[in-house]
Amino acid sequence: MKKLQFLKAGDYMKTITRAKYLDRIIELNGTPDIKIITGIRRSGKSKLMQAYIAYLKSNFENINIIFIDFMDLAYEEIKEYHALHAYVEEHYQEGKTNYLFVDEVQMCPKFELAINSLYSKGKYDIYVTGSNAFLLSADLATLFTGRYIEIHVFPFSFQEYCQYYDDISDKDKLFD
Repeated sequence: MKKLQFLKAGDYMKTITRAKYLDRIIELNGTPDIKIITGIRRSGKSKLMQAYIAYLKSNFENINIIFIDFMDLAYEEIKEYHALHAYVEEHYQEGKTNYLFVDEVQMCPKFELAINSLYSKGKYDIYVTGSNAFLLSADLATLFTGRYIEIHVFPFSFQEYCQYYDDISDKDKLFD
């Protein structure tokens, strides 16, 4: 019988930098397209977005990050597309490169109306995450009238899995 290990409250969970995905997003910095990060639940979309924000903050000075996480109750008041649009416009800063990040965008009904409106203004570099169940590739062209690029995130590769468990050197054991 296999022994399962669970994290207890306060335990540290290691984070693996998803270099392939992060490099892809960095390549897209400043392009006029809406960048849509999709993938199954728990594949690392939000962590990838946070890693990219950290990259921007450490490499650029004259930037404004507008970050909305719809899993956080602090953003409950803007889970309506008019409110989302107004919130973003209120946080725009003239003279800076304005980045808009919306995590779990599908939690805002009719979010595409707000995102398309913001996109049409040409003032924001836009990044959104959403799970596959809500943002299927076939639907993206319908949802977003502007140009978009989809970055599909998969769960850990075996190499990333081994990196996470770097204290175990037996690859056969890790494979099992």
